[in-house]
Amino acid sequence: MDNNSQNYNYYYGSENIYQPEPKKKNVCGLLSFIFGLVALGLIILSCCGLSLMVIPYIGWLFGALMQVGNFLIFPAALAGLILGIIGVKRKDSPKGLAIAGLIISALVLLIYVVMIVLVVVTAVLAMLGIATTGVLAVFTEYLNQMQNIY
Repeated sequence: MDNNSQNYNYYYGSENIYQPEPKKKNVCGLLSFIFGLVALGLIILSCCGLSLMVIPYIGWLFGALMQVGNFLIFPAALAGLILGIIGVKRKDSPKGLAIAGLIISALVLLIYVVMIVLVVVTAVLAMLGIATTGVLAVFTEYLNQMQNIY
């Protein structure tokens, strides 16, 4: 083999010595981020959708979406939390989306638990006859009693 053919192989890449490493992917982290965003969107719809229900002919659509969304918030956030934990624990893979999905899912679960506690407290107060329209009724009644005392 002469020197020219060796130079040709070296310069024009018939034998490529350098091959870039393929980028590593964290599918669990990506799915965690997606599930977290879905759960966040559903809880925003659930919290803020009440103001949209007053729109004629469209209110029933938001009401139906809120009811379906309320049942999907917990599973989506729980899936995002579990996949985020798996994505963070994986070695040699990027962890940015996994951490973001983990944080979003944890916050959504926290907000969801607070919402459930408020609903249960309001229901118990209504059953006891303390509140008729919710927690704010108790506060209003307390303010009225304070005005009568002074």
